[in-house]
Amino acid sequence: MKALQLTAPREVELVEIPVPEPCADQVLIRTGAATICTSDLIDIRSNPFGIPLPVIIGHEAAGTIVGVGTAVAGLQEGDRVAAHPVHPCGRCQACRDGTAHLCLEMGHFGINMQGVFAAYFVARADRVRAIPPEVDFTAAALAEPVCVCLEALAQAHAVPGKSLLIIGDGPFGLIMARLAAQRGLTQTVIAGRHDFRLSFAGPVRQVNTASLGSDQQDALRQLGGAAGYDAVILTVGNASAVGEALRLLKPRGRLVLFAPITGLTPIDLAPVTLKELAIVGACNDADLLDEAVALLRAGELRLEQLVTHRLPLTAYQEALALAEGGRDTAVKVAFVF
Repeated sequence: MKALQLTAPREVELVEIPVPEPCADQVLIRTGAATICTSDLIDIRSNPFGIPLPVIIGHEAAGTIVGVGTAVAGLQEGDRVAAHPVHPCGRCQACRDGTAHLCLEMGHFGINMQGVFAAYFVARADRVRAIPPEVDFTAAALAEPVCVCLEALAQAHAVPGKSLLIIGDGPFGLIMARLAAQRGLTQTVIAGRHDFRLSFAGPVRQVNTASLGSDQQDALRQLGGAAGYDAVILTVGNASAVGEALRLLKPRGRLVLFAPITGLTPIDLAPVTLKELAIVGACNDADLLDEAVALLRAGELRLEQLVTHRLPLTAYQEALALAEGGRDTAVKVAFVF
């Protein structure tokens, strides 16, 4: 089969490798669609987490089961499924503590498991869910992005009556905005720098901060109310935005760090004390795959709209370039098979 392999930072090759064989607890999936994530681009650019190379990259996918392990029940060949890339071990302290999404020994597509930018991939059966025929594979490939966005909203305590600011107009910020629009919040604002991408956010307040200049803070604060926002979710890995986000929170507000911010981050922590603010992370998701798939089945999110480009795996160079630099022309880019 054809697969996209990362051999070294910035070196990606289309290779021919054998179709994998499912283990007893796994299913073999013929890929229907696989979407490119920002983290895939980061891994390609610099491999900051030290992934053992070479590896088949990619972790967002859906497809059709074509092989079933001997210990698998409840799934069969021909089932259309969405797959979750995180495979908790079930044995470590984090798993025993009920935080399996923070597993200390997790398997993960494209890291220590072969990824999904390939004609076929294997997944543990408990990490896939059946999807109905009406759910497009490109939308189903976004099941895990929906999961992690649900986790971020949960960490933000985004419930009816609260206000929320989402900073960043990348695919995750847009999915969070669409999810938040269904929650009865008093105000949901998404702030970004690209009108094209902001137009995909759904029925929430959209603010292009590139046009605000030095008035950015004041303009965003006014939209959140005199006291500020109940929560801010930071979907960009920008250290300077942390301090800005803290200043936009009302007393006892919550800042959710969704995008990893590496290195030292000098910020003024006085507002944390004086306003009793909370700073929390959002990493993976606390077993939200069923909820995500239910949302896909309902169809109200219309996530297929976010997939602006569908390309074959052989056009990987064009696809990766669009995902990396097409902020005014692309949102999600999918490989279709």
